Amino acid sequence: MKASPLTDLWADKRRLMALLVVASAALIVGAAGMYIVNRAWLTPGVSGQVKKGSEHGGEDEHGDEDGHGEEEESTTVTLPKEKWEIAELRVQQVERGTLSGSAWVTGKLSLNEDRTSHIYSLADGQVHEVKVQFGDDVKQGQTLAVIDSKEVGSAKLELHKTQLDAEFAKLNNEWAQKISTNTQELIKALAAQAPLDSIDETFADKPMGDYRQQLMTSYASLYKSTKDLERLEPLANQGVAAGKQLLEAKSTYEADRATFQALMEQLKFTTWQQALLKEQELRQAEQAVAASRSRLYILGYKQADLQSIDPLKEGEAIAHYEIRAPFDGTVIGKNVVLAERVGPDTEMFQVADLSTLWVQADIYQKDLPKLDQLGDTLRFRAPNTDHDHTAKIFYMGDVLDPDTRTARLRAAVENPQRHLKPGMFVEVALPGESILDVITIPASALQEIEGKDVVFVQTAEDKFQMRNVVIGARNDGVVQIHKGLQAGEPVVVSGGFTLKSELMKGSISHGH
Repeated sequence: MKASPLTDLWADKRRLMALLVVASAALIVGAAGMYIVNRAWLTPGVSGQVKKGSEHGGEDEHGDEDGHGEEEESTTVTLPKEKWEIAELRVQQVERGTLSGSAWVTGKLSLNEDRTSHIYSLADGQVHEVKVQFGDDVKQGQTLAVIDSKEVGSAKLELHKTQLDAEFAKLNNEWAQKISTNTQELIKALAAQAPLDSIDETFADKPMGDYRQQLMTSYASLYKSTKDLERLEPLANQGVAAGKQLLEAKSTYEADRATFQALMEQLKFTTWQQALLKEQELRQAEQAVAASRSRLYILGYKQADLQSIDPLKEGEAIAHYEIRAPFDGTVIGKNVVLAERVGPDTEMFQVADLSTLWVQADIYQKDLPKLDQLGDTLRFRAPNTDHDHTAKIFYMGDVLDPDTRTARLRAAVENPQRHLKPGMFVEVALPGESILDVITIPASALQEIEGKDVVFVQTAEDKFQMRNVVIGARNDGVVQIHKGLQAGEPVVVSGGFTLKSELMKGSISHGH
């Protein structure tokens, strides 16, 4: 029976699909082959050869902690000895020893609370000027902002007034003391009946106020009556002068003497009293100055700031109140703008000394006995780094947090370069169990090639074999080696990067 055209069409399609399947399979096989060839040519590290670990002093056929593993790639780098010094290449023998263990717990860096200041204005006022910006470094005493404050202006004016009053009271007191002293000396001289000429010469340039005139007038009267009595007494005895004249002379003398004695007693008391009153007035004026000054001290002023208050020169600036940095630090908070109202309840700035930070770690109850082994030094490091830092422990929590059952450990760390940042999470080292009798090498001996840890072992004077290693615990720059090295082998502990660079450039030969 003759096939229909439709049947022939389906047959042609099946043959075409079979051809396409065969062609696709051929392309896939060819691509796989090319990939294998290219992979062999493009693999870095150049060629090496596989050897049993026992052939180069490694582990036994099963492999152990000191061996190199059952099979590993052996590649040798040649570096002439004259290049060692430039490369800082140093070789050291692998040793067995004890590796001190550490248990690492999570901690955090925070601001040193003893060197962090929240700055408020102690006086009410309006911001006149802001002199710093967020992030600025400031020095102790540096002005951060200036405030116009009525309270400060009134306090300064009051201080200025009391200072003027105190100066006036001081002058009055000095004058009163001089008058009192001079008057007392004059009274002593007059009581001793010194000659008038001598008295005038001695006290001519000594101030006494009205007391000089009163004393000298009374003394002159007494002096005259004394001389009159001395003249009449001999004459009355001889009958030359009448008895009545002598009696009158005696009466005048007695009256002048009584007047003079009373005046001396009165002036002794009066001058002493006036001197005492002026001294008390001076003390009161000085106390008023001290009170005014103390009011400004409370607002943060220092004595040197108050030496030259002059309302005439300062004008409206006398009401300016400066907000200053309490210590060297960095502005980490700024909450004020120009013309803003501020007061004792307004936090204007935060200043922190970032050259010293705190390390904080929460220690679980089971780890508390380990704290006794720390002493006063704490070791920590930032994650993903091998560089350790040390901090001075100043507090080991005495009370457990009831929610977390942890005690807070705190230590202070110097941060002069500010590489450490507040808020960083860190790993804090606590004493752990020591690992005895293990292969150890300095961490500086390790290099990384194609994601694997390797070292370079010296096999001849100028030849170094790359060796894959399996590392274990780390502590204080020392690394435990599980596999790949044996004690006594000479390994490169410094300058390995140069050998790695030579290897990556392809300057190698097959290991033997």
